[in-house]
Amino acid sequence: MAYNILLIAGSYYPNFSATGNCIYQIAKCFVDKGHNVYMLSESPDGNESFVEFEGQKIYRATSKRLKDLQMRRELNEHSLYGKGRIILNKIYWALVKLFTRSGMEEGLVKGFYKRLEELHASGLNIDCVVPCCMPVEGVKAGYLFCSKYNIPLFPLLYDRYSDNRDFFRFTWTHKLKRGYAEKYEKKMFDCSSMIYYIDNWKPYFEKYKRDNILRVEHPLVVKRPEVEPLALREPTKINAIYQGEINHQMRPPQAMLTAFSKIGEKDHDVSLHIFARGNGVEDVEKAQAADPKAIKFYGKVGKTEADRYYASANIQIILANRDKEIVSSKIFESVASGYPIVYFYFSEEELSYGLLKKYPLVLFVRQDKVEEETEKIREWMYANCESRVDFDIVSKAYDDATPDMVVDTSIDILNKGGRN
Repeated sequence: MAYNILLIAGSYYPNFSATGNCIYQIAKCFVDKGHNVYMLSESPDGNESFVEFEGQKIYRATSKRLKDLQMRRELNEHSLYGKGRIILNKIYWALVKLFTRSGMEEGLVKGFYKRLEELHASGLNIDCVVPCCMPVEGVKAGYLFCSKYNIPLFPLLYDRYSDNRDFFRFTWTHKLKRGYAEKYEKKMFDCSSMIYYIDNWKPYFEKYKRDNILRVEHPLVVKRPEVEPLALREPTKINAIYQGEINHQMRPPQAMLTAFSKIGEKDHDVSLHIFARGNGVEDVEKAQAADPKAIKFYGKVGKTEADRYYASANIQIILANRDKEIVSSKIFESVASGYPIVYFYFSEEELSYGLLKKYPLVLFVRQDKVEEETEKIREWMYANCESRVDFDIVSKAYDDATPDMVVDTSIDILNKGGRN
């Protein structure tokens, strides 16, 4: 039987965020198994719209903030007028977040909910709603809709909400709003047929026992399709690649940059290619200016383009997050590729460290020891640059990180009547 599955994401096609990429793999798996997939996502340009992509019907929701973001993109940030409007708008939205009880953008909740009601009014029989943790506004809209119409809800929980100090910006606002957030979470969990969560939620569910929970991983261990390689800039014998966020507070690039700068001083056949965004990009640009042959910065690129660049590289780089409880989705994409991985970590206690210990082709480099390890890194990359791990080995080691676990469990619940 084919079900009508509605999923909710933030930034989605064509500009996939990390969580957008996770929910894309689940949506694709639903489609491949013969189900009808309806995707609700944030508008990339501030306008409500509709598009079809790989068998998915994508409905885009908007809000005042999304419209303001588009307005800011269209302003000339170098003019006094444009810069002033951008600053004032940022202050406005910071104040809105500060004084909103939930800390959420309630306008986006309404935007998602409006589209859900429109689909319901059109006669579409929605069999279940699968919202992804980010944005939390999508989860709230899904919960409100499902509780109203008694529709099965399957939230995918990667990032925390009530326990996430950074989401609320300040420690004092987090303390002030945490009680409300916890009450909302409990109501949403009570409404859910099944809650899919990753390990950073484990302390919560150990404290608040539930029967409707299933531990999963980021559903990114899927076999990569063959793509036409995109030529890297001035390729060398060893082409290492990093793609993702670079952030001073959470994911600093200094250890990676130091390692490849030092290697590049002695060996011009090794280069690092960086595709990134974030407030640490300035450090990357400085490193490139100092060592243009060793370090090459491309800025931010889309997922399709990044995959083609990956096909031209032979080493993948992963940077650890300072928060040992946070697991980057990039880990699962990297192990699925089968490529050699150099992991720059902070502590053996990181959840990511434990996950990568299951992968047979990884070099662990402690960030505070990187200057002592540069020769070891260079030798390891030369020794392993042509090696690959078979996908069957990876899929067995990370069987909880395939989209099939979420999809098959959800369908099984729907087959039994929609409630676990």
